[in-house]
Amino acid sequence: MSEANSIKNTSILVYKSYGGIGDIFFTMPSLYMLKQKFNVVTYATQPRLVNLFRKHLKGISVIDENEVNEDDFDEVIELGNYPKFQNDLEKRPQITYHTHKKVKQHSIEHYKDGIVALFPDIKKSKNQYPYFEKTNSEELYYTVHPGAGFLLKAWPIDYYAKLIEHIHEDFPELKAKIIIGPNDPNPEPYFTIPNLKYELITGDIDVVAEEVSGAFFHIGNDAGITHLAGAFNIPILTIYGPTGPGSWGAFSEQVELIWGKRGNCGLRCNYNVILACENRVCLNNVSPEKMMFLLYRLFKKMNIKQTLIYKLNPDFSFIFEDDSIIFQSKDNEYLIDIKDSESFAFMKHNLGETHINIDTIPYQFRDIFQALIELELFVAIPDLTSVKHQYYYD
Repeated sequence: MSEANSIKNTSILVYKSYGGIGDIFFTMPSLYMLKQKFNVVTYATQPRLVNLFRKHLKGISVIDENEVNEDDFDEVIELGNYPKFQNDLEKRPQITYHTHKKVKQHSIEHYKDGIVALFPDIKKSKNQYPYFEKTNSEELYYTVHPGAGFLLKAWPIDYYAKLIEHIHEDFPELKAKIIIGPNDPNPEPYFTIPNLKYELITGDIDVVAEEVSGAFFHIGNDAGITHLAGAFNIPILTIYGPTGPGSWGAFSEQVELIWGKRGNCGLRCNYNVILACENRVCLNNVSPEKMMFLLYRLFKKMNIKQTLIYKLNPDFSFIFEDDSIIFQSKDNEYLIDIKDSESFAFMKHNLGETHINIDTIPYQFRDIFQALIELELFVAIPDLTSVKHQYYYD
């Protein structure tokens, strides 16, 4: 029998009966791999996700998991969850993930490996993630989701408020669309400046998806809405605390991610450890100023035009000595000798300011300052004046 005939009229039903929204998005590439063997792939998912997936999954049938007749399919599998945890929600015993101990491998790859182990005639795909189609918006805005399905993974809400204010101060043309689910914290009570440009988004997943799909960038925790932004390939700024990004990192092509455990906490977290943690240093020790610095780096990855204005990395403090500057962070220390008085006077004056204009730096000091930029002591503030044309009308 030819290969074409061997797959004719074969169908598979795929359950993903439990796990968070992010875990569901991680399975998308595996669904497309199944099309190597089955000419009809049907995904049974949560009722609230049916419309979203029917709209964006091309060539995959989508059905409400509560309206399934398994007799209509030649094969039925349960993806369950990586990593597996005890529950009574699975429709069938889940497939086996033989690579579950590879903690630095992304969950997307674990789901692929499970499919290949179950169906050896399917080849593991190296194709790009099957990103959803973005929305063309005439409004320049970014989305923020300060919540999480497990709120102990969330960055402090007052930090989110301060970050939104920092963004407004540097980029007043940007509007924040703040996604607030039923149990999510709201940053509104923590705002301190007038005329802040923001809007609360409180609708269902289809409403949220419409807003996220047209965003300039997205900010969020290790949470389902962050991975929803990833599904649309929206640039992402995200923070991880007790749950590391090794298997669950954001998967957009342009991501700036910080894992707050590094340098702050050496504990290996599990559910009980997270519940018992009193100070959450992995999240509380990441300041809004640090996240703003990372946002500038994300803009650089997005090829946004840079200005001549630079800011100091907030991880670093500085000390002036007779003819040198010492830059210090928790992890690094740099001693910069400055022999000419003009350059030394310039740095002594400007390091006390909010910004440094690189165009005013003494000529003889520019190579040294460029080295400081490469060491990530300084980052340029981007110029968003041409962004609307570039990203929304090209």
